[in-house]
Amino acid sequence: MYDSTSPSTRWKAELESWSIPESVLQQADESPYGWPPELWRRRTQESRTRSETTPTTSLVTEMLGLDGTLIDVGAGTGRSCLPYARAGHRVTAVEKNPGMAAGLREEADSEGLEVEVVVGPWPHAAASTPMADVVLSSHVVYDVAEIGPFIRALGGHCRRGAVVEMTNVHPWTNMNHLYRAIHDLDRPEGPSVEDLVEVIVSELGAEVGVVRWERAPDLWFPTWEEVLAYYGRRVAVPLARRAELRPLLEEHVVARGDRLYVEEGPRTLATLWWSP
Repeated sequence: MYDSTSPSTRWKAELESWSIPESVLQQADESPYGWPPELWRRRTQESRTRSETTPTTSLVTEMLGLDGTLIDVGAGTGRSCLPYARAGHRVTAVEKNPGMAAGLREEADSEGLEVEVVVGPWPHAAASTPMADVVLSSHVVYDVAEIGPFIRALGGHCRRGAVVEMTNVHPWTNMNHLYRAIHDLDRPEGPSVEDLVEVIVSELGAEVGVVRWERAPDLWFPTWEEVLAYYGRRVAVPLARRAELRPLLEEHVVARGDRLYVEEGPRTLATLWWSP
């Protein structure tokens, strides 16, 4: 029987409430969805020279041990998984965006790393993905409306444990003030970490570990033009009106050297894990 009160159903309803009204989308010159490839590539390239220890990396490293294998679901261009390939672990990267997957292959090849890349959305790609000791998914779940099958496939593909990294609340929440100012549109705030924990418990009956932590802002741009281009796209602002965003963003933009960082102050994140 269809259960309208299940955690997975509530998660889907919360995500669907983020849909941008058609009247707003019609004003836009480009889709607000998706990530500019140059931002992903910039972050991935920086990860080559910046070794960062977080609750997620510590947990995954411990689970992997000396010879564990890893699946990274929603791998992008490899920012999360390539460090484990550098450490000698066998890595399978699953990425639904062909352009991102191609960028990941380029990054791996440029370092001589052996990474198996599976192109396709999870959980459909699970059928083409071998089992691994650890399954990792970083900053993907807020893009997944059908969260039940997604979580079951994560849990079903690991021998030692599954790890999910996510922001404490929906990552678009910090743009709510922009939508209100530009479109007079109130935006939602859920779902959250607590909602995903309920999903995992409901779907798998697993005991879920959670640790919350903070990270300094790492979203940066070289120029104000790129800042306005990124947020103009995200907030569905026509090209002719994008200058209106600058006074709304100025208090949130901090210059450090030749970089402009958005959202001064730490981001609150969470690492979730469970055993199969």
